[in-house]
Amino acid sequence: MTRVWSLILFFSICGRVMAQDSLSHAQPIEGISPDSITFYDRLDQELKGRRLNYDNKDSSFNWMVGSWSIKAKGYARNGFRGKKEFEWQEPYVAFTSDQNYSIYVSTNDTIRQTGRRERKLVPMPPQVILQYDVYSNVWVLQSGYYNRYDWGSLVSSGWTGDQIVFEGAISLTGIRLVERETWTKQSDDAFRIVYEELMNDGTWFTIEENTYTRTR
Repeated sequence: MTRVWSLILFFSICGRVMAQDSLSHAQPIEGISPDSITFYDRLDQELKGRRLNYDNKDSSFNWMVGSWSIKAKGYARNGFRGKKEFEWQEPYVAFTSDQNYSIYVSTNDTIRQTGRRERKLVPMPPQVILQYDVYSNVWVLQSGYYNRYDWGSLVSSGWTGDQIVFEGAISLTGIRLVERETWTKQSDDAFRIVYEELMNDGTWFTIEENTYTRTR
């Protein structure tokens, strides 16, 4: 398993000072029961004359902006290709932010695009991976980028000190699982992500951990 960005994040201690103030958000919305009326009917009821607000005031991920190297380690209970623990180096990644404090990831990878008259290699465009849902009051983490083998969304209600925990259902190489990602910011130049899978007995098994080190 390798995941370029798909696992990123963290949190810091500047001399043991919290990376940022603890942020408290509403509990994630994991599912909504079917309703007898349609989406826009329900939206009309919710708004009640109010205007939609798209602005996010939470900039608590802006320290991620910059370039990073990634050291990854995987774990298997019975063994993956003969090993229960294995390590590898992830490709370089860079993070940027926009005016709404969403976080984008980009790599040095290229893709082949076909136009009406030609096929050409172009740089892989930046992709949003972290964005704040101002309506549900949750951070949303999107997986699926580099090799495009994983997809899904994980949500978090916010930071607790130097940590933030995302949880949700995803697909990795076609294998569906419920995943929990715990991001720990160790400093402005280092962070660690631990990936866990929910087992049938209700316990969590660590399947991967990535260590990010700032390069610039």
